[in-house]
Amino acid sequence: MHETVTISIGECGNNIGSQFWRDCCTQSDLSVSGHSLHPQVSPPSHLFEEQVSSRFVPRAILLDSDPGTLANIRNSDLGFLFPPSAYISGTYGAGNSFGNGCNDPDLLELIQEPLNDQIRIQAEKCDQTPNFNLFHSLGGGTGSGTTAFTLSHLKEEYKTSIFNCSVLPEPDASVVSPYNCILGLNYLIESSSAVLCFDNGYLMAKMKVIGEINQYISSQLVDMFKSEKQWIPKYDEDAAYDQRHFYHSEAMWKGEIVTSCPVSDTDKVIQEIEFENTKLYNSGAIQSIKQQLDRFDLMFKRKAFVYGHSKCMDEFEYVEASERAHELLEIYENGEDCTLTTD
Repeated sequence: MHETVTISIGECGNNIGSQFWRDCCTQSDLSVSGHSLHPQVSPPSHLFEEQVSSRFVPRAILLDSDPGTLANIRNSDLGFLFPPSAYISGTYGAGNSFGNGCNDPDLLELIQEPLNDQIRIQAEKCDQTPNFNLFHSLGGGTGSGTTAFTLSHLKEEYKTSIFNCSVLPEPDASVVSPYNCILGLNYLIESSSAVLCFDNGYLMAKMKVIGEINQYISSQLVDMFKSEKQWIPKYDEDAAYDQRHFYHSEAMWKGEIVTSCPVSDTDKVIQEIEFENTKLYNSGAIQSIKQQLDRFDLMFKRKAFVYGHSKCMDEFEYVEASERAHELLEIYENGEDCTLTTD
């Protein structure tokens, strides 16, 4: 049984993470401080570490370039669920730039060492190398860039499966969000074992309220990870993971079947994974990625906003990200067999 370490990154990732751990506590008969309300019931050990006095602590790290979101969590009723060392932040945001979130030396000076230390400490508490869950958005500088930085470290140091819950930005999120999204996508293709995509614009049109979207996402994540079912592809150093692992989900929400991304009638379902209340499909998320890539290519062709956005980066990284995203689209559009081997 693989333990799982969850890393919430950026404002969006930490809001989803907070709802996820709140829901995990409810499902496991724990108080929001991690104390068992029914000692005869044990929460899933792959998600929680048992400490003294029937207290359980999430195997979690909370990371952000800006301290504001983490301060809100610390000051909430959920704040005592996590040890102080789990909170890692910079002193200012990433300026809505992938390059800042991934490569800014001032930010990395603040977060790199404590992040690497916490990942190592969490891994050493596990019986074997854990799997990793990363919750984040792709629209902002931290959610895209700092996630990319974290993925690179995990891939280099830990030969294990990595799952990303990735929120794709709505069209009017920011003028540079397509840059952040496709640049971050490049790292997901390179390093992640499985990616579950949520289209924020599509969901906002249905739900109108961010908090409700977080609840919708969390309900599926809890459904997927509450058991020890190992559905994430096994790590294989020689396997070509790239471009074969992007999912959309379908779940009942307030009496209606809701998908996480827009899906067309012509989408080919390459793989289906079923849980108690959630289904994953390896196909539909590509529609939302294509929309982001179209915006990216249109902007980059005119070099719009590249000068202000490309700090700590070279322009060839934009070219590489676009090329790999187009390869991803081509594989899905051709309906190639993307079935993954799991445990």
